[in-house]
Amino acid sequence: MEELTVKPWRVPGKDRLYVNRPGVRGDSVAWLDCQTGTVTIDDPGYEAAALALIESWCRTCGRTIPPRVVRCGTAPRPTPVPALRPPAGSPVLPPLTSADDLAGNRPGAGMEGMLRESQKQYNRVVRLAARLTGQRLGDPSILKGLDGEKVVGACLERLKPAGWRVLHGIPLPTGSDIDHVVIGPPGVFTVNSKHHPDASVWVGDGAMKVNRSGLPYLQNSEFEAGRTAKLLSHWCGFDVPVRPVIALVGTRKITHAASAPTVDVIDGEQIAVILPSRPPVLTPGQLEQIYAVARHRYVWSRLGRRPHTR
Repeated sequence: MEELTVKPWRVPGKDRLYVNRPGVRGDSVAWLDCQTGTVTIDDPGYEAAALALIESWCRTCGRTIPPRVVRCGTAPRPTPVPALRPPAGSPVLPPLTSADDLAGNRPGAGMEGMLRESQKQYNRVVRLAARLTGQRLGDPSILKGLDGEKVVGACLERLKPAGWRVLHGIPLPTGSDIDHVVIGPPGVFTVNSKHHPDASVWVGDGAMKVNRSGLPYLQNSEFEAGRTAKLLSHWCGFDVPVRPVIALVGTRKITHAASAPTVDVIDGEQIAVILPSRPPVLTPGQLEQIYAVARHRYVWSRLGRRPHTR
């Protein structure tokens, strides 16, 4: 997808932000009425990318913009397509309860559980004193990882107004979790947040180094995406494309040297712009069907078990 440009425009009585195709005479794909917060989509094929750019501009423009309301052309934006019925022969999920709905998980949900466990080594007096003084107790590596997940999670939340579905802290039977699962028109992304302040990162074919130290991030991410694709495809009844992403937080430099990268290693703070730039592969109905499955805790509890249908 071609790179889009953002251009503010003001005349008496009108205050707008245009998202255009490249070039001096690039056509508008969307525009924001800064006075009302209404976003008009002129080209639906660029909707997700345009909305991400608009949200990014609104955060940094230094002004208060009303909450966004999205419209396609001159007509109100259509309501989301309801989830498709599972194809015949695919498994049937039990009813979704509030306890099983992962949509309510906050970024870093898994890390917060680990942090609470690590804080149990301190007695009540120490924990109370830390709470009163604002001191953070716990394993430093957990605290650093939690901060990274919260940064990436906050960036991913910005995709929701554009119709993307975002889940955080997906619990797995092994006791570990998937930091973020993101579902949008370009497919599904399993996102691993990695917090390496001021680090230099090198990414090659099948190898990744942080400050010259090799780490198995690529292999772990590929494995995670592969089994997620199998799991979601089984429950949805159609092939679900899943792409692994490593979102780096705090790094000073990322060097890409892979000839055919199988994992996207990106600046985590740019993730809400990078993911929407990929071409769409899912229909709205497929997107909602995948989300209905992925938000269900029961689905992930079956990971690694022999598939069966009813």
